[in-house]
Amino acid sequence: MTLAITAPEPTRSQTSRAHRLDNLYEGLPIFVISTGTSLRGFDLSRLNGKITIGINRIIEHYSPSIIHFIDITAQITHATALRSYNGMVIAGEKAAPLATNANSFEIIHNVDTFELLPGRTSMTMKVGRSFADGWFGSGAGCTALHTAILLGGDPIYLLGYDYYEDNGTHFDEYDVARNKAEVYAVSFRSINQLSRESWLPRIYNCNANSRVTCFPHADIESVLREGW
Repeated sequence: MTLAITAPEPTRSQTSRAHRLDNLYEGLPIFVISTGTSLRGFDLSRLNGKITIGINRIIEHYSPSIIHFIDITAQITHATALRSYNGMVIAGEKAAPLATNANSFEIIHNVDTFELLPGRTSMTMKVGRSFADGWFGSGAGCTALHTAILLGGDPIYLLGYDYYEDNGTHFDEYDVARNKAEVYAVSFRSINQLSRESWLPRIYNCNANSRVTCFPHADIESVLREGW
């Protein structure tokens, strides 16, 4: 009789190179703050003392543990706010600001991991399990989530991940002309693809009305009340 032997699931060390940021906050909750309009009226200072990753213009309103850029112009757009920032910057290549006291890390962005246009290129199924592998997907929302995952966050809470317009695209603006039901389509698809990985930690979306429905909803008031 022949016995079937099932190989064990490969560990991260077996499948990826190491990076000094890998699992830096293993097993700790991480709050990822995007810029959607659902954050209007939310007091970001309520997240003080927690591990936070802020995306792009968040730096104008709040000092997160980590600020995240992939747009190389962000360091110029937010130069004044960054000058007094002394946290950590995890940015794409050439996107890390120089005029800041922050500890800065540049990560390879695998731009071939998403479709620029439907039918023009094929999306790879590979999602890196180390910062050394580079980021998966399009848009800062996806790469910031991938960052939280690679940092070892568990659970991860998403704030401002809307992917729609509500009198504006961002929480700090109000424009009655901007009310699209769907925005950032490629980034939206990237997050949905990322969510299919079997090895991910617990991830919760704190906007019940978000178009991102691949993660369960968590009420931010309840989360903060429970002391995460």
